[in-house]
Amino acid sequence: MDIVPLDRVVVIVARGHVGADEIAECTRKLIEANVPGYAKIIDVTGSASSLTREQVNDIAAMLRGGRDAAARGPVAFVVDPARNGFADSFAEATGSDRPTRLFRSLHEARRWLKENLPGSPGRAEPGH
Repeated sequence: MDIVPLDRVVVIVARGHVGADEIAECTRKLIEANVPGYAKIIDVTGSASSLTREQVNDIAAMLRGGRDAAARGPVAFVVDPARNGFADSFAEATGSDRPTRLFRSLHEARRWLKENLPGSPGRAEPGH
């Protein structure tokens, strides 16, 4: 996980088999870093996970409960379209909370995030 304050973005790259403990630890680090409004790029193309839908919902709930819940930034997953997994479940669990999309390339994900950061032209601010 890399946090880039200047760009207000967090980049997470998952490799190999990623278990529930590793995802929960990454989630705790995000909460501790206090970056809810930052855009997140999560590359899961080189990873696999066996989390249950309940575990994914628990992770989504952890992220939902912070003091800046209304200011959560968009999440772009870079995925292998031939596989369903954590990204699909997470997007489904959080789609009503924040902008969340799945992409086949990092380039597409970055472009979409730029368009969906709070304050971007054309994006409605919370409460409007």
